[in-house]
Amino acid sequence: MPTGGSAPRTSTQADQHWSRIDQYLRGRLRDDLYRRWFAPLRPVGLEGDRLQVAAPDPFHRDFVDDNYRDWFDEFVPGLLGAPVRTHFVVDDRPAARREPAPARGAPVSGPSGGGAVAAESLPGETRPNPRYAFDTFVVGESNRFAVAAAQAVAKSPGRAWNPLFLHGDSGLGKTHLLHAIARSILDSSPGARVAIVTSERYTNDFVDALSSNSMPDFRRKYRECGALLVDDVQFFAGRDKTAEEFFHTFNTLYEQNVQIVLSSDRSPKELKGLEERLCSRFEWGMRVHIDTPEFETRAAILKKKAAVERIELADDVAALLATHIKSNVRELEGALMRLAAFASLKGEALSVPLARDVLRDVIPPPGYRPSIERIQEEVAACYGITVARLTSASREQKIALPRQVAMYLCRELAKETLQTIAEKFNKKDHTTVIAAIDRVNDLMAADATVLQSVQRLRERLVS
Repeated sequence: MPTGGSAPRTSTQADQHWSRIDQYLRGRLRDDLYRRWFAPLRPVGLEGDRLQVAAPDPFHRDFVDDNYRDWFDEFVPGLLGAPVRTHFVVDDRPAARREPAPARGAPVSGPSGGGAVAAESLPGETRPNPRYAFDTFVVGESNRFAVAAAQAVAKSPGRAWNPLFLHGDSGLGKTHLLHAIARSILDSSPGARVAIVTSERYTNDFVDALSSNSMPDFRRKYRECGALLVDDVQFFAGRDKTAEEFFHTFNTLYEQNVQIVLSSDRSPKELKGLEERLCSRFEWGMRVHIDTPEFETRAAILKKKAAVERIELADDVAALLATHIKSNVRELEGALMRLAAFASLKGEALSVPLARDVLRDVIPPPGYRPSIERIQEEVAACYGITVARLTSASREQKIALPRQVAMYLCRELAKETLQTIAEKFNKKDHTTVIAAIDRVNDLMAADATVLQSVQRLRERLVS
């Protein structure tokens, strides 16, 4: 049954709708773009005005949903003459039960020369996705140490660093590195049993094993492998029985010198809802933080992605995207693919004006200045307080510092007058704003933490 939403069986009407959509896509998209992302899609069913369309794996589903949903919402109702909305799910039926794709729509090889999304990347399997390899990962200052640690672990599993714990914000390459490690281990030891799963997959397998009284099979799968790689372990929080089982699995593998690699969006010490004894084990080996990529790395990522997808990407377009899309590599690559799709539809070359038009939701117009209200919201969210508290009369340090930072950014980015800023913070005297600006300047010179916070806020506000 497809996942990502309950789905009825494929209906004749769903097939008819998808046939028209597929014909539209074939006639308007570049052939390689169509074959890569749209040919593998299949209609699942029609439920009311919602057409459910299945992708072959979660990565494919997420990519299409993140980057093309708005486009489908725009053209599908007009094409079908009905208010139909497309809902993307994952087809997790066994490969043998799937209908073969038409020859023209056969998935193409991944960027590293591996096969298409096939049995290796089905959600029920525990094998690496062939799209992710070390040679397709763009290395920069933000991730150089993480890549080196991952390569060392892949070369000497169980002997370099065990466990290897990678953490950082979403979309920075943690999943890519986990799959690259797994693939490298399998390439060097073809007969090895490597289990690579998300925490969600591990949890589902555990629940299924409990309900079917097949715990011995579950434990053999995860405790008798040659390497275990688990993505997004933060989602074990609040799942006490699953976390308990994983604790014992971790201990068993560690004692046998079996390589363990874990990823999370935060460090072990910041994981809430997990027992301390489990979090402490995450610290036993090597913990590596992956930071937000700098401009040069973002531009290089775009160039590599364009080369893989055979997209002609001019330097000025790459610079525009790399300048304004900063915190998430997945979003950066997605923006490129969305732009390429619209360029293909319009029969135009990728250009700065087209990019500004298509990506106007993420690229601000020239001369854009954030409003005071937006600055207040971003600063409040960054420091975990409300805007009401930020603009209150409180002199607590946990309120005063964010308020001073917000005033500083209002002057620097919004270019508002001192008096206007003072009034927006419920202050009568503009000298309060001057004092706040001076204070933040002094703190940024003396405290790296404050400097980094201001820089992150600045980046968010100008993009």
